[in-house]
Amino acid sequence: MKHPGRWTLAVAVVAIIGGAALSLPPVDAPAAISKPSAAADHKPSGAGNQLTLVHRADAVHAQPTSQDWVAQFHATGSNYFEFVTLAAQAAYAGDGAAQYFVGRALARCEETNALYGNAADADEAVAHLDYSIVLLDLERQEYLNCARFRSEHPFKDLPEHPGGYPANYWQSRAVASGYPVAVVAAALDSADQYNSQVIATALATGNTEAMLLFGWTQATASKAPESDPIMAAAWVLAACGNGANCGPTNDLLPLSTCSAGIELGCTERYTAVDELTASLGSEDFEQANRLAQNIQASLQYRDPAQLKKYLP
Repeated sequence: MKHPGRWTLAVAVVAIIGGAALSLPPVDAPAAISKPSAAADHKPSGAGNQLTLVHRADAVHAQPTSQDWVAQFHATGSNYFEFVTLAAQAAYAGDGAAQYFVGRALARCEETNALYGNAADADEAVAHLDYSIVLLDLERQEYLNCARFRSEHPFKDLPEHPGGYPANYWQSRAVASGYPVAVVAAALDSADQYNSQVIATALATGNTEAMLLFGWTQATASKAPESDPIMAAAWVLAACGNGANCGPTNDLLPLSTCSAGIELGCTERYTAVDELTASLGSEDFEQANRLAQNIQASLQYRDPAQLKKYLP
């Protein structure tokens, strides 16, 4: 069973907007590879290893990619090793989406391996869990898939890098690439330095995964007591309405247990919209839906200023 709360996207960047800084740990520039891209060769400005990313209206963008890494990642299930192997070269070459989802896959397995690394096998790893048979099978399969990182090397074709290629390396590069989901994750992970301009600029790209991450985090995170649940729901509904993956295959959504009380949590067709319908009253849901329509209308202008009024 997937628990998005088990791990967070602690990413490295200093984002500066109008004098407001979002500070996180530094990241090294990648070493050169054969036929490197300009993104792989580019070294960020700043002294030493400190990475500085200046966010302007055009600095965070929805990058064109040759492959739909969002769909690939969600289609992977818990086969994280296979996904990382597939996306590694594109991520190294500077594809922000590949970087973000490689980091997300690695973060998931780094935590799974830390939790179950001492188990002799999959059955021992899940023996203590009080789950249904179906969910135990899912957790068992995730253990097996993540265990591959302990014995195989998905980055064997990349140049050696001090410290290897852990999750935070790719998360850091995804933020440096300006990938909207990574930028939103970074801002949300640094709640004490939360900057609405950072969030608004990323969301103005229309990236539905960024919208979904923002809305769902605001709706469910205990560290965001100031969140307006109706406004948070509006961002989720806007993301789902714009084509985001809002079903149980998206590990951003803790749909394995849901308010509707369906056996095993949720069916394969259960979505974030169903969850919000069950958790909000009818009047609140209708208000959230109206706000979602307003957000969708504002998004067509790609103007962060028009979206700031929908942020806490």
